[in-house]
Amino acid sequence: MKCVKCGAEMKEGCLYCSLCGHEAQIVPDYNVLEDDYLRALLKEEGKIQRKESGEKTPPLPSKKKNNMVPILIVSIILVVVITIGVGVKLVIDRRNAKKNESSYDYQVSMAEQELENLNQEKALTYYEKALSLQPNDIKVRMEMARIYLEQKDYDSSMILLMEVIRFDRTNQDAYKSLIRIYEEKKDYAGIVDLAEGITDVNLLELFEGYLVAKPVISMEEGEYEEPLEITLFSVDEDDIYFTTDGRDPDQKNGKLYDPQKPILLEENGNYEIKAVCRNDKGIYSKVATASYSIELAPPEYPVVTPDGGRISEPMQVTIEAQIGCEIYYTWDGTDPTKASERYEGPMDIPGGNNILSVLVVDEKTGLDSGVYRTNFIYYP
Repeated sequence: MKCVKCGAEMKEGCLYCSLCGHEAQIVPDYNVLEDDYLRALLKEEGKIQRKESGEKTPPLPSKKKNNMVPILIVSIILVVVITIGVGVKLVIDRRNAKKNESSYDYQVSMAEQELENLNQEKALTYYEKALSLQPNDIKVRMEMARIYLEQKDYDSSMILLMEVIRFDRTNQDAYKSLIRIYEEKKDYAGIVDLAEGITDVNLLELFEGYLVAKPVISMEEGEYEEPLEITLFSVDEDDIYFTTDGRDPDQKNGKLYDPQKPILLEENGNYEIKAVCRNDKGIYSKVATASYSIELAPPEYPVVTPDGGRISEPMQVTIEAQIGCEIYYTWDGTDPTKASERYEGPMDIPGGNNILSVLVVDEKTGLDSGVYRTNFIYYP
């Protein structure tokens, strides 16, 4: 430390200068006068050198310009650091984006967020990406089907629900949604087709009220030589519509069955009966079918007793035929018809040479046996 007054060195801890006795004051070792003097010497030396070399003396830089240099350097460093940081962030973002694109959980999470924001279209886009990553996923398909159902895009929803059932035949939620869609479309036949082949009791309960039992046809199909009376029966007492010519038994082509009037097949020919039940909702059952071939046999010839001949005393003749047949006759040799005398019982043989002609007619079919003739010669 130096004395402020005389500049003499002072010992540590002294309060007064030992040379001049002036009160001690702490001053820095740095001497402004010495600094200025040094600058002047350097400046003068520089001028002498430039003068000897012929160079012009450059102006001294201002303190303001000298102060801008550090700021400029710091700014450049900051720009470089920021640029590097942005580049690193872009690289990281790209890597994360690629990672997210291959992440099923990320796609599902983003879809759920979009649904919370009521943006169904974006949610569907994320769900589609998730499905591409896990093609057999049921959860995503059900969510997408639900969204399409809310949008009333029934076709897209049905495709997804059918795929769910293909992966899981017992998925009740998928069946419920499909039934709802068929209800909206009034496609009750589709509900019946959907239930085809289902044996699971729990699933069948979902179709209660939609499945209509087929009608029961009384006669087994086949070939018959007699007229048929066929009855139809509904387990649930539903209306029954039927046809006998093979056409679909809907309300347009079908005839409403009357339980009090059986279906009569009494003519030769081939018949194909089709019948369906229709419940109160207008839902039709599956079609019940049965084919019949009717080849009616004519009645046999009558049995006449006695069967003609010569007689010499009074006698009666009897005629027998199959049950359900009527017998008609003449004695003059002409062909009998349904307008001729009808046989009621044993009758007297008239005198003379007479030809008894007999015709048997099946009252149900109208078929006849053909004329049977026998000759009686009776002279008393």
